[in-house]
Amino acid sequence: MTDLIASKNNSLVSISATFAVPEIFVAHGERSTFRFFEFFTANIRNENTRHSYHRAIVHFFAWLEQCYPGLALEQINSIVVAQYIETTSGSSSTKNQRLAAVRALFNWLIKGNVLRDNPTTEVRGIKNRIKQGKTPVLTDEEMIDLFNSIDTEKLIGLRDRALIGAMFYSFARISAVLGMDLEDYFQKGKRSWFRLLEKGGKYHEVPAHHTVEEYIDQYLKVAGLTDAEEKKNIPLFQTFTGRSQKLSGNRMQREEAWAMVKRRAIAAGVNLDACNHTFRASGITNFLYNGGSRDNAQRIAAHEDVRTTALYDRRGDEISLDEIERIRL
Repeated sequence: MTDLIASKNNSLVSISATFAVPEIFVAHGERSTFRFFEFFTANIRNENTRHSYHRAIVHFFAWLEQCYPGLALEQINSIVVAQYIETTSGSSSTKNQRLAAVRALFNWLIKGNVLRDNPTTEVRGIKNRIKQGKTPVLTDEEMIDLFNSIDTEKLIGLRDRALIGAMFYSFARISAVLGMDLEDYFQKGKRSWFRLLEKGGKYHEVPAHHTVEEYIDQYLKVAGLTDAEEKKNIPLFQTFTGRSQKLSGNRMQREEAWAMVKRRAIAAGVNLDACNHTFRASGITNFLYNGGSRDNAQRIAAHEDVRTTALYDRRGDEISLDEIERIRL
């Protein structure tokens, strides 16, 4: 029943290795265990949400096992959940995410007739007003230095420049960019476009900036992918085979992109806190600095709410020395 699950590339992997089941579910019975696995595999379609919810839920039940060993699933109540939120470490947003994950799981258990009541219903989250995001942003000068530092005499350099450019110039999430196949970079009229799969399973099409269009076209030409007969299910951004200059055909993963960004940041001498999400934030900030509106930034970034876009508006980060010197005694 719980032995196998189809992975993203249709190979079979062990579900128990992918989503570790807390002992409390095993003790409660086979139906509870199945419902736990089903919550992640059948209920949650977004891979990022799936793994973040799993981390949050495992964290909760590990704490529960430590503080209340032997407690049965049906014995968990609102006081226990509230204690977890109050006493565990983490930021307000982290605690609220954990609460949301645990609440969703218990709702799923109730829907499947495993439990009658949701112990999280009466537990309130922590007020958390965020006016500005924490994602590191690169200045225009740092972005220029980063692009210029990449050796484009090699295919790996062309790939890395194209990947960073796609995130910066389209405000796209790393998962959406890495999820593109060759067919998702396409011609519409005289311009190239990106087709991005965003949160909630929604496809979002955005025109490619002429600079990133040049970057990707050069990468595809040298890689021999420009005239590929089959473009469906062929990853746009691929890993390399060993130390060779040959693409493997395998899709780059977020962890591999993150490691690449770290290497490139060190080589360019830019902010070492840069991460995959940095280029989305840096692109939006650059766009707003140059007269773009938040409404248009929201549409390009495929944000549901303009308040989310505002978190990426980092124009207020720079406080001039002249302003500081206005403080006088």
